Amino acid sequence: METPNGVQSGDCDYKENQGITKCYYLMIFMSSLLISTVGGSLLGWWLLKYHPTNRQLWMVPFGLILFLTPVIVWFSFIMSDLCICKNREDDVFMTNQRIHPLSDSLSDPKK
Repeated sequence: METPNGVQSGDCDYKENQGITKCYYLMIFMSSLLISTVGGSLLGWWLLKYHPTNRQLWMVPFGLILFLTPVIVWFSFIMSDLCICKNREDDVFMTNQRIHPLSDSLSDPKK
């Protein structure tokens, strides 16, 4: 059975197999930066124009949601990427359960 060249040498990247490229990450980062900038601008506009009279208060939570959501999403992406096991062999060892001999168990037929 033939295997691809990258798999034989062990250089196969898991993210590249999923189709996630650096260009895709850059596009997501730029769009989240744009959303965060719109939220910050909305908060600034409300502060300059409507804050002295406390009008248009709907702009504050809406601006905060737009401003902070991309930060929270990127933080969760970075933390989840740090927690993913990079070596598939280590992942297999971590998910398998240890098998104990029957002589130590309660269901030992010799007892």
